[in-house]
Amino acid sequence: MLGVSVFVLGSCVTKQKYNELQSDLTECNAEREKLVSQKINLDNRVIELESAVEKMKSQIQQLEADTVLLSSKSREVSEAYKKMQSDYDELASSYKAMSAGNKRDAEAMLAKLQEAQTKLDEKERELKNLSDDLEKKNEDLNEKSAKLTELQAILDKKDADVLALREKIKQALQGFEGSGLQVTEKNGKVYVSMDEKLLFASGRFTIDNNGKEALKALAKVLESDPGISITVEGHTDNVPYSPASSAQIRDNWDLSVMRATTVVKTILEHGDINPERLTASGRGEYIPIDSEDSKDARSKNRRTEIILTPQLDALFEILK
Repeated sequence: MLGVSVFVLGSCVTKQKYNELQSDLTECNAEREKLVSQKINLDNRVIELESAVEKMKSQIQQLEADTVLLSSKSREVSEAYKKMQSDYDELASSYKAMSAGNKRDAEAMLAKLQEAQTKLDEKERELKNLSDDLEKKNEDLNEKSAKLTELQAILDKKDADVLALREKIKQALQGFEGSGLQVTEKNGKVYVSMDEKLLFASGRFTIDNNGKEALKALAKVLESDPGISITVEGHTDNVPYSPASSAQIRDNWDLSVMRATTVVKTILEHGDINPERLTASGRGEYIPIDSEDSKDARSKNRRTEIILTPQLDALFEILK
């Protein structure tokens, strides 16, 4: 349980060291909301992308349906046009035959012929408009189909890359299996979850040697893939933290932030990784994986999650 072992600044810790740690914590608390906001924005971009892909699929289905209807209408108009052309030719032939005979009949036939010509012209214009619309729909359909194919190819590659990354990390960390470490893939991201016992003593944020070795192995994998964003989330159980009057850490929020920050610094220390790729986020006790009020549930909830997200810039460029 958190709170059993409390980090206390006693006489063995200098005031200068205490002030440095206090300043560190103040900085972390100030950045916490900003970092959480950045993560929410990234998650929203992923949702926006998935929505755009579904919208494009719906548009393609509608275009396909419109194209079928236009094709059917075009065939009907074309048949009607042919029939009218045949009727017109017949009238023209009759008029020619009559023009040499009865003048009244010839004039009546001429009027019918002119009426037929007018209708024929109208049907010809209708047919041309339908043909233009059909051509435009086909162009739109081909363009959207090509874009969807390109999007799907990038999404498929991203999914393949995520699975490959998961396997690479599992292989690098296989020596720590059974020590409170899990590597999973969910929603297009890789989650590396480390129990408290693998990294920290209860109530502390200093990483022990075994935890450092696990993070060192992870850092070597992450430095080889610069296209991955890294979010470190600290999680605690729901037992209130009980600080001493001189303690640096005041509650579970502080503890989760300091643990996430320590993990980030350890990864940077052991890997050639651009710090801009990393985000440290304290989540306190508010995102449990087991909501039961039991010792086992609280143990599961005391964890650090390292969330690896592939960059989606190429996808958003296509959607512009």
